[in-house]
Amino acid sequence: MLRVVHTFGRNAGSVELHDRRVVRFGRAPDNDVVFDPNHDRDASSYHAEARLEAAGWVLYDLDSRNGTYAGGQRIKRHPIASGDELTFGTKGPRVRLELVERRAPVPPPAHAAPPHPASAAAYPAPAGYSAPAAYPAPAGYSASAAYPAPAGHSAYPAPAAAHPAPAAAPPAPAAGYPAPAAAHPGHVAAAPPAGARRVGERTIAMMISSAVSAATGRAKPRGTVEINAMLHKEVHAATAGQRRTTYILALLLVVALASLAALIVYNRSSHDEISQLRAELARLPPEDPRRKEIERRLGTLHPSNANFGRNLHDRFRKGIFMLASGREGFCTAFAVRPSVLATNAHCIAAAKRRGGAIVALENEGRGQISFAVTSMKTHPQYRDSADQLTPDIGVVSIAGRAAAVLELATREELAAAGAGDDVYLIGFPERLTDAANPVATFLAANIGRITGANGRPAAAANAWLIQHDARSTSGMNGSPIFNGQGRVIGINAGGYLEGNDETISGQKTEVVKASPYKFGMRIDLLDAILR
Repeated sequence: MLRVVHTFGRNAGSVELHDRRVVRFGRAPDNDVVFDPNHDRDASSYHAEARLEAAGWVLYDLDSRNGTYAGGQRIKRHPIASGDELTFGTKGPRVRLELVERRAPVPPPAHAAPPHPASAAAYPAPAGYSAPAAYPAPAGYSASAAYPAPAGHSAYPAPAAAHPAPAAAPPAPAAGYPAPAAAHPGHVAAAPPAGARRVGERTIAMMISSAVSAATGRAKPRGTVEINAMLHKEVHAATAGQRRTTYILALLLVVALASLAALIVYNRSSHDEISQLRAELARLPPEDPRRKEIERRLGTLHPSNANFGRNLHDRFRKGIFMLASGREGFCTAFAVRPSVLATNAHCIAAAKRRGGAIVALENEGRGQISFAVTSMKTHPQYRDSADQLTPDIGVVSIAGRAAAVLELATREELAAAGAGDDVYLIGFPERLTDAANPVATFLAANIGRITGANGRPAAAANAWLIQHDARSTSGMNGSPIFNGQGRVIGINAGGYLEGNDETISGQKTEVVKASPYKFGMRIDLLDAILR
């Protein structure tokens, strides 16, 4: 096993443990050890790999642009010793490799043999009888012959004359088996559990008493009708608790069915109202003041009642694309015009570094519907820097037309967005960026806050950083962020990293982990590119 300790770079302080024969290092998301694609720029996309060979672990440089260094020397092949520090690029990320032995599984403890059955001595003979006298020997055999004594002991004595055997004595049981219950006088049968109700016991006793009285002439025998009445009374008393339970369950079932019926009626009425409001909204011109009230009402309807998420996905799924180079997808994009897709500026920078042909693969197109990317453009204020946040937004033009174009939010809707609002994302998570069969994932989340680039509250014109809690990964970068009305308010751009001090092998180490909070860029930043 190979332990990788990050000692320099964006991931410094994090520790990884790999149980594979080949471990790949690089900035591409499908490596085993992934360096930050924006901060650790000296590392190549596929920089190096460690292989477990017959003589041990060996590191190979994969013709990286800036080289791999061990002990300050550039290497192409380097046998790994535990504790070696390797640098990927002259000023790139650095890791320490430690060789960890695989622990052998602990064998299960041996089970003890089961104890031998108890000897016949566990069953004492009745009072007044010696042990061998309990089972007299059959005719023609002496007592000692019927029950031979163990080695080293004299034979058992014959039965005492004071206790003659019965006329029809049963044969002695086989050795090692206990005597029958009848051989033990005074044996009492096991009583039923305490508190158990013997249904019909009193009735049977009364019937027996009635029969005895009738036989002795003290009372007349009871008729069938009277006995049936007695049985009915006893059964009625015995089943009273069951009837109460049945009544309660029936009442609960009625309440559940009534609630289900009410929910169905409410869902149907909500759906009908939404359809009516949408139809009315489509008839009104954009400048009509009544649109705002209708949109507010649509936003108050619960999405689950209106199947909002499903409708949103079905409506715009063909406007979502995967950006791919060769057979590898790396980002999400979406149509804002028939031949223009919006995405992140850092995705465009990654596409340029990859070189070659970049294509846009249509969501759920089975890899067969693709458009060549003819041009790419980033926001004029974007800077490829890890030290500050800049407008991470861009567009690409495609040779073709998208089947669906997403609707962008108005300035009034952007100004009205705030913490707690429901938002939705559609994109391709990192491990699901399959260029052969691109299928997007739908996520629901909430806005945490909307701030300026420095993370502080700002005027509406400068508050373009949207923080949310969608559990997205790097492949979701470039995904549209929808509001509760189904319009795009932003572009998902990435997430934060958080560092915590943890004790590893007795040493206090800062472990860097991905934060659950992500951020996006407000959609009106596109105006600087599209105008």
